[in-house]
Amino acid sequence: MVDFQSRDTKRGLDDGDEEEDEPEKPAEDEAALDDEPTQPETEPAVEEPPTAEAAPATEDEALAYAVVTVTDDRSLSEDVQGDVAVDAIENSGGQVATRDLVQPGYDGLQTTITTLSKRCDVDVIVTIGGTGVEPDDVTVDALRSLLDKHLPGFGELFRLLAHETEGTAVVGTRATAGIVQSTPVFAVPGTVDGARTAVEEIVVNEAPHLAAEATDPAESQQ
Repeated sequence: MVDFQSRDTKRGLDDGDEEEDEPEKPAEDEAALDDEPTQPETEPAVEEPPTAEAAPATEDEALAYAVVTVTDDRSLSEDVQGDVAVDAIENSGGQVATRDLVQPGYDGLQTTITTLSKRCDVDVIVTIGGTGVEPDDVTVDALRSLLDKHLPGFGELFRLLAHETEGTAVVGTRATAGIVQSTPVFAVPGTVDGARTAVEEIVVNEAPHLAAEATDPAESQQ
């Protein structure tokens, strides 16, 4: 007679009985599962390179220049110095609103600079020539009496840069800059190398900031 009390009451099975209702997972099934590619519970976030937001367009991005060459010995078509300045301006993203030749002369230069500084389509004025020590080099003298603010750092930096190629001859240039009627004005030398160095290395880099800083808020609202 079978003693039912001798059964394993914890499992409900005899010691010799096999578990048929809940078969154990075969080892090969576990191995098969191990062979299957596993997916991470959460895929790591892929960091995309940061993208800079487009900066709002400003007037500085299309600054308008007036280029005035001070000379009495060549025409506009022969004005290589002016061409160098125009190329530097346009390569920097600026625009040339007007370009002209002016005879050396105190009154004529003052009239030209004053008129240009009042034009709403001119943000910066660049004069080329008349910065030396010859009798008719009066650009700097005519400009200084018009300046509301003088920017001595322009001349200092220009002479520092030009010294690399011109040596001590830079003491003969009076290149200068300042603000006239809220308009930055740069008086640069009348040589090709001088005009290139001044406009490429200094003017186009600093003019946007200076023009923005010098603008009268009352004028900008008109």
